[in-house]
Amino acid sequence: MRYFFLISVLACGNAFAQYSLTDPQAALHLATKEWQVYAKVNLLAASDAIPVRNFESDWSTGYSPKQGRNLFILRNRAELGMEKDGWQIGMEYRQQGSVDASHDTVEFYHLYKQRERPAQVRDFNINGQFNSWSAAGLRIAHTFSLPGLGLNANADAPLLMLSGTYYADPRMRDMALQGQVNYQSNDVYSVKAQSQESNTRYQYPFMPDVAQTGSGASVSLALQWPLSEQLSAYVALNDLWSRMHWSNLPAVQKQLNSDVTSYDQDGYVNYRPLLTGQNSQMSKQRSIGASATASLTYRFGVWSVHSALDYLEGTYIPQISASYHSRWGSFSGSYESRFRTVGVGYDYGPLRLHLRSNRWDINQASALGLDASLHYHF
Repeated sequence: MRYFFLISVLACGNAFAQYSLTDPQAALHLATKEWQVYAKVNLLAASDAIPVRNFESDWSTGYSPKQGRNLFILRNRAELGMEKDGWQIGMEYRQQGSVDASHDTVEFYHLYKQRERPAQVRDFNINGQFNSWSAAGLRIAHTFSLPGLGLNANADAPLLMLSGTYYADPRMRDMALQGQVNYQSNDVYSVKAQSQESNTRYQYPFMPDVAQTGSGASVSLALQWPLSEQLSAYVALNDLWSRMHWSNLPAVQKQLNSDVTSYDQDGYVNYRPLLTGQNSQMSKQRSIGASATASLTYRFGVWSVHSALDYLEGTYIPQISASYHSRWGSFSGSYESRFRTVGVGYDYGPLRLHLRSNRWDINQASALGLDASLHYHF
C-alpha cells in the first residue's frame, strides 16, 4: 500500500482534481451606433470516469471509466465589456484545465482513493497529462460585414469577427506522469515511475528569491455565413494563435523506483533512494491549444434545427438541437453524443440562458454546462 501512496506523491495528490463547454454558438450581429454593455458566462465541467461533484471524494460512487483514453475537462470563461460600431472592448477571465489519462492510470488512482489493493496479479501502465491555467485579460474584437460575398442575393451579408486578448500574470500548472506498476500478490509490488511538473504556486526549500513573470496572448476568429434565407453556416476558431510565457517558473522532477539495489564491480551491494527528485526554476513557453466549432442552422417558419461539431482537447463533440421561436422568446433542446448530455435553452432579446447535463440528478452528472449572456442597449 505504501507504493500507492508514493505514486500519489509523484502526482502531488491532485492530478485528477476538478478542472470548466465549448465556446458558445451565439450568432454574430451587425454593428450598431448604440452603446451596449455585454456580460457573458460560459462554464463546462466534463469527465469520462467520475461524476463532477465526486472529483474530490474517495471515488466510491459513480465510478465508470472508459476503455482506452479518459478525458477530464474544465473550461470557465466570464466577460464584461462595451460594444459600439462593431467594436468590443472588455475584461475577460478564463480558467481551463484538462487531464488526459489511460484506463490503467485511472484504475490505479481509483484503487489509491479507495485504499484498496488489486484483486489479482496486475500490471498498470501509468500515462497521464495534466494541464491547467487561469488568467484575467483585456479583450478587443471587431465584427466586419462582408457585403457582396454572400451566395444568395436575398440572404444577409456574411459577418467576420476577429478578436485578440492579452493576459497578464497567468497562473498555471502542468504535469506529465509515466511509469509501470506491477502488483504480484501478498502486497508485493515493483514500481518505476517519474513525473515532471511546473507550477506557478509551487514553493520549495531555499528557492531563490527572484520574481516570477508571465504573460500571454490569443487570437480568435468567427465567421457567420448565410447560405440562403433559411440556411446559415457558422465557423469559429478559438485560440487559433496563442502564446503563453513564464520566467523563473518553479519546476520539480521526481523518480520512484522500487529496485533500490545495485552491485559495483567488486560485488558489493549499493542502495539508492526509493524516491528522488530535483527542484529548479525555468522559462517556459506554450500555446493554449486551439478549439473549433462548425455548425449549420436551418430555419422554417417558427422552427429551426441546428447541427454542430466541436473540437476540444483532441476530441470531437457532435451536437444537434431544435428551437421554437415565439413572441415570448425562443425555446430550444439539444443533445450531444460525446458526453451524452441533454441541453435546454431560452433566448429572449438580449438574454440568453442555456443549461446542459447528462443526468437529471446534478450530483450524479459527469458533464455539466452553463451558457449565459446579456446585452443592454443605452
